[in-house]
Amino acid sequence: MDSIKLSVHERQETGNGPARRLRTKGLVPAVSYAKGRQATPIALEVEQLKAAMAHGHNVVLELVFDKGAQGEGGKMKGRYAVVKELQFHPVKRYLQHVDLHEVDLAVEIEAPVAIEAVGTAAGLIDGGVLDWERREVTVRALPGNMPASLELDVSGLLIGHHLTVEALVAPEGVTILDDPEAMLIALVPPRVEVPTAAEAAAEAAAEAAEPEVIGAKPTEE
Repeated sequence: MDSIKLSVHERQETGNGPARRLRTKGLVPAVSYAKGRQATPIALEVEQLKAAMAHGHNVVLELVFDKGAQGEGGKMKGRYAVVKELQFHPVKRYLQHVDLHEVDLAVEIEAPVAIEAVGTAAGLIDGGVLDWERREVTVRALPGNMPASLELDVSGLLIGHHLTVEALVAPEGVTILDDPEAMLIALVPPRVEVPTAAEAAAEAAAEAAEPEVIGAKPTEE
């Protein structure tokens, strides 16, 4: 897929105070890492980043630095990256920090890709339950060819059957690196809830107890 432009601002200050000031402006602190080059502290526009990430976690971002960061000879131009990590506040869940990994569009990279189930498993009609063992695999591809997800057809699954990595079909130019025999998903029998020992004992005691019978007193002669 084509890269998506992302506005990037230089960041001189670090720490909680500067980070809070950035967030009030709709920005989030970030760092861009590149092999053989010192990490670059930057700030990203949150709404732009959200829109870009809607295309998938592995979307290629073209970093468009503000004019003050172009440098002599435009050294900041022509830089591309993928999102390596998103850090969220543990309670309030707002985006706290972003790690970017810069890539060469002509060099393959490795990245995790989500698995998306398609179709309706045949065994569901018999009460089967889909049980995921893993929901992603690692693939190798050029940054521009990295898929957002891989489809897994589950329509033929019956109770007791499963699908492995081998069932995935990778697009041209994409290599799946995981063991082909690794299990991805199974259709298991319906789960039966087994009472705990305490629950079983309480139920047995309740059944053994005789209810008090309230009746009329016998008539005295």
